[in-house]
Amino acid sequence: MKRLLICIIILLNLFGCASIVTEEKQTIEVSTNTGKVVEVTADGSQSNTPGAVQVLRDGQDKVIRTTATGCAAETPVEKTVTPAFYGNILIGGLLGSTTDASTGKMWDYADSVEIQCDN
Repeated sequence: MKRLLICIIILLNLFGCASIVTEEKQTIEVSTNTGKVVEVTADGSQSNTPGAVQVLRDGQDKVIRTTATGCAAETPVEKTVTPAFYGNILIGGLLGSTTDASTGKMWDYADSVEIQCDN
């Protein structure tokens, strides 16, 4: 039993909690402050507002872009460390946290973004 527990801990440390439990892509809901329908893009994903785009969880800063007249051309997407990443710290997983950081899966992006447009 003790050996099984040690093996499980070693496996979790090698693969990283966030790398195991988070998806490779994340969906972000996009709308405008005026309800105006505009076309938006992010990471090659396109949609009209209100709608959603998918971004790759790679740790890079994400920006929602539009060419609509009267709207902000670029709107940054906030990112935070995913709670699953802290599982590595709790079990002492230096290798697992390194894996999560190198794959970018330690990051969560905002669930929704509002594009600012003129009335």
